[in-house]
Amino acid sequence: MNIRVQLVIDEFARHRRQFAHLCRALTAKELAAVVPGSHWTVKDYIAHLCTIDALIVPRWAAMVGQQAPLPDTPIPNPFDIDDWNEAAVQSRRDRSVEELLEEAEAHRERLLRAVAEFTDAHLDQEILYGGDRKVLNIPPSRVRFGGLLWGVAIHEPTHTRDILRALPKRAEEPWVREWLASVSDALIPQGVREQRV
Repeated sequence: MNIRVQLVIDEFARHRRQFAHLCRALTAKELAAVVPGSHWTVKDYIAHLCTIDALIVPRWAAMVGQQAPLPDTPIPNPFDIDDWNEAAVQSRRDRSVEELLEEAEAHRERLLRAVAEFTDAHLDQEILYGGDRKVLNIPPSRVRFGGLLWGVAIHEPTHTRDILRALPKRAEEPWVREWLASVSDALIPQGVREQRV
């Protein structure tokens, strides 16, 4: 395996372990808390993080000659990532945290199977990214695919910060502080960062 790819796979793995640990520790009241500045609850954010790989993996698998199923949430046309995320989250409102994490593992396994086949050429290619969020109205920009990959690898801690706006006492736990302090977005291109709201 490409050593650069191994680094990003390790990043995916460590954040998934920490995120799953947090999810399993939350009470029913915490899961139902609405995240300030959003209409989503804590559990909705968990559902988002447990489903988003399903949208990504078919394209990444195709890049390395693999096949992966399309997500069970229909893809809107014209595509808008916010619309798709909303539909995916809404359709999982009745699922337990364990069911969501189990689904997440199936998607993540397929995603990492594709990532493991990426080469330097994949990582260094420039792609057109963005422009798929109506609310932002930001035109697409050219970014290095490897930088986008790192952005996806830190998706869990990124949204954990959102979740913690609803759960400030959890944010004070030493392991949570240490985990989030260890996250770096230094490799993420500006064209990806500006889409992350």
